[in-house]
Amino acid sequence: MMINKRLIHLVKESKKYIAQNVFCQWCATLLEGLWLGKAEGKMLLLTVLVAAAALLIQYGMTLFASRMSFLSSKAVKKTLREKIYRKLTRLGASYNQQVATSAVIQMAVEGVDQLEIYFGAYLPQFFYALLAPLTLFCVLAPVSLSVALVLLICVREMSG
Repeated sequence: MMINKRLIHLVKESKKYIAQNVFCQWCATLLEGLWLGKAEGKMLLLTVLVAAAALLIQYGMTLFASRMSFLSSKAVKKTLREKIYRKLTRLGASYNQQVATSAVIQMAVEGVDQLEIYFGAYLPQFFYALLAPLTLFCVLAPVSLSVALVLLICVREMSG
């Protein structure tokens, strides 16, 4: 069964419950291993430390990615607004005869806002989507080249 992103997007609040469910199952499995003697106290401590470190790193990287998105969109807005202003001043008052000033300003603002989303969200996500399968391939190739190739082909087939 495939994950239905549209359905999950529709009920966003379910994400936290799914994550909590997975966490509880993970803890239960770890505790079962401790109970049955399959895991040691060192294993529990190591698992908790690794999980805590992973959460802190993820939190930090998420904040950093948001900051980079903001800075990217800020730079795009500033550059485009300056170019639009220079173009309008170069045209002088002559553009007024063909298009109303309010229409030019509205188009410029809306266009810059749309490009802000394009540069701040779409492009980073696009390149991440290209990079993720290659990263998976590089990580899995030393373990099993055939599995890595099959997964890379599956990603290719799903996207194309």
